[in-house]
Amino acid sequence: MKITLITPTPPDIAAFGIRALSAYLKRHGKDVRTIFLPGGVEKFKYRAGFRYHYEEGIIGQVTELCKGSGLIGVSFMSNYLDRARQLCETIKAAYKEVPLVVGGIHPTVMPEECLKFSDIVCIGESEDTLLELIECLEKNDDYSGVKNLFVKKGERVYRNPLRPLIHNLDDLPFYDFGMEDHFIYDNIKKRIEPMTKDLLKRSFPREPHVEGSFSDSYRRTLSYKTMTTRGCPHHCTFCAEKTMADMYGGQKYLRRRSIGHVMGELLWVKRELPFVESIFLFDDTFLARTTAEIQDFSRAYKDSIGLPFHIQASPTTVNEEKMTALIDAGLVFVEMGIQSTSNMAKDLYKRKVSEETILRAANVFHKYRDRIHPPCYHVILDNPWETSKDVLETLNLVLKLPRPFWLKRASLVCFPGTELYHKAKKDGIIKTKEDEHREIYAKHLHMPKGKYVNFLMYLAGFSYFPRWIVKLLANDIFVKVLDRNLMNGLYTFFNKAGESMIIAYKGFRSFTKGDFFRIYKYIIKVTSKTS
Repeated sequence: MKITLITPTPPDIAAFGIRALSAYLKRHGKDVRTIFLPGGVEKFKYRAGFRYHYEEGIIGQVTELCKGSGLIGVSFMSNYLDRARQLCETIKAAYKEVPLVVGGIHPTVMPEECLKFSDIVCIGESEDTLLELIECLEKNDDYSGVKNLFVKKGERVYRNPLRPLIHNLDDLPFYDFGMEDHFIYDNIKKRIEPMTKDLLKRSFPREPHVEGSFSDSYRRTLSYKTMTTRGCPHHCTFCAEKTMADMYGGQKYLRRRSIGHVMGELLWVKRELPFVESIFLFDDTFLARTTAEIQDFSRAYKDSIGLPFHIQASPTTVNEEKMTALIDAGLVFVEMGIQSTSNMAKDLYKRKVSEETILRAANVFHKYRDRIHPPCYHVILDNPWETSKDVLETLNLVLKLPRPFWLKRASLVCFPGTELYHKAKKDGIIKTKEDEHREIYAKHLHMPKGKYVNFLMYLAGFSYFPRWIVKLLANDIFVKVLDRNLMNGLYTFFNKAGESMIIAYKGFRSFTKGDFFRIYKYIIKVTSKTS
């Protein structure tokens, strides 16, 4: 029986969920076809109201590739709900008798909603569940009682309990980054093509790399993303990870692959994907591992892999011993979440990290400033429960961070299933379906609103912009005069102008450094949005 798995995915097509499922099913001898539809969360030409729509040509090709399938699956995150719904509705119209299953984080937290456009919803971890479902279909057995499934049959819905988590991640195969029976939307040819190494290479992100001194460290590298854990040590209310952990209450939710298992995957990457120049360990918090584990990983990585790599961290998991080991192994870039330091937001997010802890971690990174790229810090803006004064508390912390660094500003999205989603509905911030779509599904995570305090945070992120000017503009007098809704359009303009200047500067540096591939990727990205 042929199984077709489809995923609307970010441009880097890491798509860990569907790749994990494809690998697991293939290990068990199943005939799996995978279709990747990369695209950002921006709203492009094909839309109705706030809703993103695929071109008819894309939908037609996906439908044709599903022909002959005994099961069709769509995996997606909340950002891609509109696209997933469009895919599902079109596929169901074409293949009424073929079971359509949806999975991923959004179906897991919003199963009832997803049953409106699918036959089956898979909740939580899906490897064993999907395998059991397929085997039931192959034997023509009843699958309405399979654990982790919500099954719609006629007017009845079967809501089955969860099976236990997979605790030994080493029992799972590596993510399926092979070429066989993989298909991808090619944004140059404007059609779905069989996956090739060239198409895969084009989709990989380019991450910062250090060569010699910081001033010569402009070159970026093609980076392979992977995850060495499942789960997160933190339980932030804005993240669906907490919702997932609560679903599996009583079980150990944060699980780690062994170092040997990770090295096996990365050795495969070096052998089969020779264009890969660096590794992005995309765990929510890679430094959640103990110091001894980090040191063991670093020795193994240095001996076996030797490529520059990139990690994500959180302030409470950083120490000098971990950083020393990782940098010796080839670490070149770190991202760390600050989110907000106002007392209100720390309570709201259940992320009570002190200013001292954040600065201590930042100073550890700064100690190695000649050996790593400037770190990237994440902050959350547009919190409807925060006042401008609250945002200025976080700004004051940002102004204390040792330079140089990058600042990634995010607009708070109350994703479905999270504690903040339920609070937003309770507090009347999200009242209608239109509110929900505007504030969640049509909202760009990395485009904060044009507010005065947001613009000050933007200025604070420039390592060479005078801090005394930002501090002056954050004075109560200026805030009282300039922090007005009627001026938000002006701050939006300033922000866009600044971003345009940054892009022009990056283009100039790419040209002078001979990084023509980066220029090419940017041109392709822009033309794919406007064509």
